Amino acid sequence: MSTDSERALIDFVLKLLTIPKAPANEAIEQVLAQYPEFQKLYDQVSAIREVSYSLCKGNLENHITERGFILSNLKALQANLRHLTWQSQKIADGDYSQTVDFLGEFSDAFNSMTAKLKVATTQLKDIARLDNLTKIPNRLSFEEYVEDAFMVAKNENKTMFVFIFDIDYFKKVNDTYGHAAGDQVLIQFAQIVSTHFRSTDIFARIGGEEFVAVIPDIQLETAVRIGERGRQSIESADFIIGDGFSLRATVSIGISCINNEDQTYLDIIKRADTALYDAKNGGRNAVKVLL
Repeated sequence: MSTDSERALIDFVLKLLTIPKAPANEAIEQVLAQYPEFQKLYDQVSAIREVSYSLCKGNLENHITERGFILSNLKALQANLRHLTWQSQKIADGDYSQTVDFLGEFSDAFNSMTAKLKVATTQLKDIARLDNLTKIPNRLSFEEYVEDAFMVAKNENKTMFVFIFDIDYFKKVNDTYGHAAGDQVLIQFAQIVSTHFRSTDIFARIGGEEFVAVIPDIQLETAVRIGERGRQSIESADFIIGDGFSLRATVSIGISCINNEDQTYLDIIKRADTALYDAKNGGRNAVKVLL
């Protein structure tokens, strides 16, 4: 091969490796016709061009058939990126156990991101299930809990009591002292009453001055005792509403328990609500039970 021919081949390879657009087909055909042994090198360089360009554009579907040091590494990179894409989708679906250990510094950044997403998602879930004012469970938390508790009580033939609390004359508090004072009463009410329940129970605010509790697997006498303790603790409390000023409040409580005729937990709530109405109608500051 002459020096000019060698230079022509070198120039052609450099073009394949460096210029954005590959040489025209006729130029390729001319070189390959003149130097048939150049075909393998051309195939390798062309494959490298095609694969690297595809990876650059985010296309991971290019099937690599050629072999060689550079192409093998590009194929490994492609496989890693495919796996990383799969892991990213798993994270998008809520699986925060995914970690990366094959991309060096990027792995550290990816794993740090996943860990922070896990913490943030957990915090958001907690926030979504808490009442914004009182910081106790909200209606969503209550509905999730009571539905599961109802099924357990039904399937295992256990008791489940529902308590509905309503602060007496709460509208008068708002009208007389303002909504800021009313908010303070709600916050302190939740703090006081929540001390009467176990960690396995739920005490939630479901709207306005209305609160609800669910206590599984206790007897009627215990349920009434818990209700009375809650009523008495509210009756004896001083509710601080600002600048050292306090007021007194009372609560009416309706209680009911699961029975064989109940189809959903709503049946128990309806009876507890009727019991609450009886407590209100009977003069308030009372605990009433309707089984």
